Amino acid sequence: MRMADIAQLGNRIELVSMDRHFHDISLGLYERPSAEGVPEYLVHSYARTDGVGERIEFVMRAMRILGEMAEAPGGRLRFACGDAHRAACKRLFIEAGKLAGDVLPEPRPLAIHDKKIGCGISAVSLGGGVYGVAAESEVEGAGRRLKAIAGGLRKLGEMAETGADNEAAFACGGAHDALVGLLLVRALNVRAVIREEDAAAAQGVLAAPGADNV
Repeated sequence: MRMADIAQLGNRIELVSMDRHFHDISLGLYERPSAEGVPEYLVHSYARTDGVGERIEFVMRAMRILGEMAEAPGGRLRFACGDAHRAACKRLFIEAGKLAGDVLPEPRPLAIHDKKIGCGISAVSLGGGVYGVAAESEVEGAGRRLKAIAGGLRKLGEMAETGADNEAAFACGGAHDALVGLLLVRALNVRAVIREEDAAAAQGVLAAPGADNV
């Protein structure tokens, strides 16, 4: 690949160093602005394995569905609100890369059972990009747990505080239900996410053709 072509990819912001569902190839998530300055995303691999194009298409389709992203010119993806939501998009890419190619991606619900306090947890859109985290029943420790989960959402999605312990807000002011549903699963255990990210970072890098690690 020529240097000009590499530059067209944009900046690599995330890496799946070993795709266990497709020959352990490396996949990179690249970001570049559109002509209007809207951040757009592309999945790319330097691997030459047969079928790599189809695998990339699957991962991008999974990202579009799981994160309710919009298609952009050139086969790229963007958020309809026009914001980057970079941290959330990186998590979305990682989660999409965990899916086998024969899986039908579906948006995740805004509710999940939390084993730690033994009841259901839901994220409710309050308007203006704000989401509140609520428990389905009053159980001991629910307040502390909701505060921790909302904090997890804020960390994973680069969401803002609102003044309420159990809330997290997107700066764009838009609704992102599918994205919150995906992040909610991981917000239950942010420490595990951090460990996963550290382990992935230590596994390798995505290199251009001609380098040792492709």
